[in-house]
Amino acid sequence: MLGIQEAIDQIHTYVKGVWIKKRYIIISTWLICPLGWAYVANLPDQYASSARLFVDTSSLLRPLLRGLAVYNNPSEQVNLVARTLLSRPNLEKIAREADLDITVTTQAEMDDLINNMRRDIKLNSTAEQNIYSIRYNSPSPELAQKIVQITLNEFVENSLGNNRQSSDSAEEFINRQIEEYEQRLEEAEQRLAAFKVSRIDRAPGSSRDYYSQLQRQISELQSTELRILELNSQLEAAKAQMIGEAPVFGLAAPDSRVAPSISTKYDNRIAALESSIDDLLIQYTEIHPEVVKTKNLLENLYDEREAHIKSLSDVAEETGSYSQFGNINQNPVYQELKLSVAQYEGQLSQLNVRADNIRSKIAELEKIVDLVPQIEAEAQGLNRDYEITREKYLELISRREQAELSRKAEATSDDVQFRVIDPPTLPTKPSGPNRILFYSMILFVGFGTGLGIAFLVSQINPVVLSPSQLVSNFGIPVFGKVSHIDAKAIAKVDRRRMLVFSASSLALLLIFIGLVYADIVYGRLPIYLLGNLI
Repeated sequence: MLGIQEAIDQIHTYVKGVWIKKRYIIISTWLICPLGWAYVANLPDQYASSARLFVDTSSLLRPLLRGLAVYNNPSEQVNLVARTLLSRPNLEKIAREADLDITVTTQAEMDDLINNMRRDIKLNSTAEQNIYSIRYNSPSPELAQKIVQITLNEFVENSLGNNRQSSDSAEEFINRQIEEYEQRLEEAEQRLAAFKVSRIDRAPGSSRDYYSQLQRQISELQSTELRILELNSQLEAAKAQMIGEAPVFGLAAPDSRVAPSISTKYDNRIAALESSIDDLLIQYTEIHPEVVKTKNLLENLYDEREAHIKSLSDVAEETGSYSQFGNINQNPVYQELKLSVAQYEGQLSQLNVRADNIRSKIAELEKIVDLVPQIEAEAQGLNRDYEITREKYLELISRREQAELSRKAEATSDDVQFRVIDPPTLPTKPSGPNRILFYSMILFVGFGTGLGIAFLVSQINPVVLSPSQLVSNFGIPVFGKVSHIDAKAIAKVDRRRMLVFSASSLALLLIFIGLVYADIVYGRLPIYLLGNLI
């Protein structure tokens, strides 16, 4: 309790000290408040124009074209445009459209103008609802409305233009890549074609590659050799059968009387003599000289014919040709075997030539067996490069189709819609400055400053106000107190000071109330009315 009482006494002492120095409050308030209020009253009015914009990014096409087209996130793009809307290029563009740049002549003034615009243009957004608000304060209501309208248009155009520019840039990049990969694909095709032309008999992966060709030649050689063995066996069998067969029937012991079918140059004469003998035997007997003479002549012709046939047979046996006998009396089995032997021999000759040719090809292929791995590696490398380039080329073609479809979808009005909720209006009443607040703050500062100075002076130059203060500050016992002999004069002075302080404070308060009233009624201090009164 003693501590609290001491604290209360101390506060009471401070208050009395400040009260004694209240003249500093009067001086401070009359120095600060009138000047501050005059400054605030002369502040120019500020007019605020604002607009609200709703960005609708919910598109019906997007779910329908999912997987067929590629979409950018429209919300992120709009947010990016909003963050970059107050960049220097955009602010310079807004300043030019609002004709603010004509008021500046130097780069420093232009920099100040851009900085002021960046400070005064307020762009706020609600990310969840995609609602953006634009606000601008200006001494001119027309200028405030114009700046907000230009900023709003710039925001919409940048959002739409950014989408179009992004799509155009993507398509341009894909087209350049397609041209590049098309050229690379053509070069790969030419390299692969040249390789196939130069190494077509050794390139792997085709029916004419090295291993296929070698395997085919080996198989063909085996088949040919097997056929040669079969034909040799058939030839030997045919020749063995020919040994037991006679080329011509009756040629081994030809008898003109037994085999009259063999035609000779004596046949007609023999036939004529035989006819003559028959005629003569009708007229004469066997011993008639004419008959005997004719028979002798006929026997001679028989002998000559037999000798002639024998000579032909000897020649045929030596040469193997019986053509001079015609088809009569030739052995068909012998002739058929002979024909088969000739066919077998002809086929054997062809097959031997073919086998030799195949062996030479196999030998040639076996000589280059060491080059085959290198050729295969080269072919695989060319095919790999070609396939990779071809896949990339086809993928880019597909991407370009998607990009074109996306661009067409984004060009529709259904993708991103901008709806102006509150268009920028022309303000009719000033929005600032908040003079009532400023008046109040100045009044508070004026009295606060005076109180502070009075307190400080009371501490620097203290005044003893009670006996207890002497005891607590100096430790001197107080045995009694004596009243002032002129207490009435002192009380009168105190009342006069109190009156002055009250009048001063009341005057300031009235001025404050008048300023507040004028601000509420007229929007600002009606100086023109004061001018009329004067």
